This record gives sequence, structure tokens and C-alpha cells, in this order.
Amino acid sequence: MADQRLLDAVVIDEPATRQGILQKLFAVWFDSFVYNQVWEDPRVDIAALEITAHSNILTISSGGCNALNYLLEDPNSVTAVDLNRYHIYLLELKIAAATHLPRYEDFYEFFGEGYGPGTRGNYEEYLSTHLSTETREFWGSNSFFARLVHGDRIDYFTNGGLYEHSRNAYFLRFFHWLARRLGCDPASITKADNLKEQRQIYDRSIKPFFDSRVIRSIGKMPLTLFGLGIPPQQFEELKQGLSDGRTLIDIFEERARRLACEYPIRDNYFAWQAFSRRYDGKERIAVPEYLKQKNFDKLRAALPRLATVIGSVTDVIRDSDYGTFDRFVLLDAQDWMDGKALQGLWEAIAQRAEPGARIVFRTAQARSPLEQNLPAKLIDRFSYEKETSETLFRQDRASIYGGFHLYVKK
Repeated sequence: MADQRLLDAVVIDEPATRQGILQKLFAVWFDSFVYNQVWEDPRVDIAALEITAHSNILTISSGGCNALNYLLEDPNSVTAVDLNRYHIYLLELKIAAATHLPRYEDFYEFFGEGYGPGTRGNYEEYLSTHLSTETREFWGSNSFFARLVHGDRIDYFTNGGLYEHSRNAYFLRFFHWLARRLGCDPASITKADNLKEQRQIYDRSIKPFFDSRVIRSIGKMPLTLFGLGIPPQQFEELKQGLSDGRTLIDIFEERARRLACEYPIRDNYFAWQAFSRRYDGKERIAVPEYLKQKNFDKLRAALPRLATVIGSVTDVIRDSDYGTFDRFVLLDAQDWMDGKALQGLWEAIAQRAEPGARIVFRTAQARSPLEQNLPAKLIDRFSYEKETSETLFRQDRASIYGGFHLYVKK
């Protein structure tokens, strides 16, 4: 059974309806280790947030990468919150590793390569005693069947690697296996020297994957969408944007093309993970900023300013004092919410944030959901930075969403 907080957040339709059943199934599926990295571009977030030394950032954690990236901008504090406790356990392992491992190379072995023979020994010697009881139990255990196959979760780092494990990673692995059977070679995109070559390789080695009948059939299945981290309500949002005979696979293909062809592969670590299921371990340019050697000492020094919370972002905001947070990163949480939950979130921000607070989030569709879901009196307390949002959306290297949105409290 899924965590009750997850059920409350995801199941918003009547449980006996088809949509309600799908939402409950997704909640059960999501109550696990889903993401091993964040799929939102921190460069875009940082540009929108305008982080200063006085900024106090509240972000949904996911895999924890962006919370660590924000720290490198020298804010006053970062608080990472997630209803999925497994994501917090991953971030807490990253915090312990950056704090207590003796060398940068040991840290990179864990989260850059995601794999290495020294990881288990370093975990036992340097990390386990610095973790909370819950986090230590998580990494030192596994479900019954997963333990038979993979061992404890900490063994992910010696058994295939971190980026081979998680619900999202298993689906990526399956699609890569299927792509090879269809004669495609997604990883070849990482060998391109320029955007022209990237586009040529995409048309030759990736696009035929989306054109296949097999993928066009599999792409309609709810389980496939679950594997991509798309809840039923976000699926409905995507379907509303379909017209002229277009399908969801057409949307996925457009976004895969943007990911592969619109940004230099040299530093786009999202494309490396999507198409080769790893970072660029040779040049170490296509890796998140928190994993670069030049930032290691700065990251380590900033870690005391990072806090983690298992729970609802709305509850964290509502329970905070006025002015506690002035920067909010909500990922794609808006797409998961009905009108009541959405209103509760923005009422909490309106009541607790000072004027000038900046809020960013992403959506499956291009449009923001706030104008049609929030009462005018509430939405009037915020300014929608439409032009900036559209400009930054075009710069988002992850390319998996339809819209990026920046609001500022008046």
C-alpha cells in the first residue's frame, strides 16, 4: 500500500472511477525509488529565481541534484521537500557523501559514474554512521524480490550502477533494449561534434524508434506513462493538447528531438542520460554542476545550509513563518493537483511569502494552469512573467515539458 500522503496527493477523482483507479495505481507505483536524477534544468531555474545571498529556497527534491546545484549560487538556505521519502533518502546519501568522503573522486564514483568497486567499502567506512536511521535502513535493505536480484540498495552502486536502477531507469533501460532490436542506436548522438551532426544522427538513429508500430502501441499504455513518471492527471493534460490526428507519441518525439538537436550535446547531461543512460565521464562537461571537481569544495562548505523534509510542499509552506521562504521551485507538481489542492498551495504562498518572492514550475502543456483554476482575487496577488517564462522555456536543456512558468508575488 502506498504512503497515505502520496495517496492523498495523487488520488483526486472518485476511487471507483477509471481515473480514480489509475491514480491509485500510480500512487502505489510512485511510492518507491522513482528518479535517480532530476529532469528539470537548474540553469533555467537559477536564471528565473535570481538567487542572492539572502534567498531562502524551497524546492521539491526529486533526485536532489537541483537542490545541490542551487547551493552553489550561495543562497542563505535551501530546503528540499518531497512526498516520496525514497528521493529524500537519495539526497541524504549525497549530502553524507559530499561531506564525509575523503576525496572528490570518491564522490564522483558514487554519483557521476554511479558505479564503482570502492563504493560499498566507502559507504560502510565513511557514510553509514552519518545517516539517519531511516536512511541507513533504506540503503541497507531492499524489497524481498529486489534483494534476491540486486542485493541491498547500496549494492546498486556495484551492481550495474545508480543510473541503472530506479523505476524511471528500468523503463529507460527497456526502451534502449527495444531501440536496439528496432535497429536504432540512441547513444550514438553523444559522439556528435556539432548541432548539424546531432540532427543527422537523430534522424538516422533515434526517430525511427518513434515511428515504429510497437512504440506507437506501447506508448498508449498507462504503465508506460507511469514508467516515465507521468501521473494520470498529467496524461489528461497532454491529451488535451492533441489535434489534427496527433498522438502522445508525436508529442514525445517532438520533445526527444528538441532534447537531441537544439542544444550542444557537449554539455547537455540530460541528453546523455536519456540517450546513453550515463553522464560524460571522460570530459566531465556534460554533468551537473554539483558533480564538477571545481565546485566540490564549495559544495561541501555550503551543505550545512541544506535541509531535507519528507512531506507536502503545501504543508511545509503553510506551517512556516511569514517570510521563511522567498524562492519556490515546484517542478511539475501543478499538473498533479486538482483545483482545490492548487488553490491551497497558492494561498499558502500568498500568505507566507513576502512581496518579490519568485515561484517557478513546469507543466505538461504550454499554458499555465493558474488562470483557469485560481480565483481572480488570489491570482491578482502574483505577476506572471510571461515573456521571461517563454524565453527560459526555450533554454531548458531537459526538454521534456511543454511549459516553464515564473510568477512573482506583488
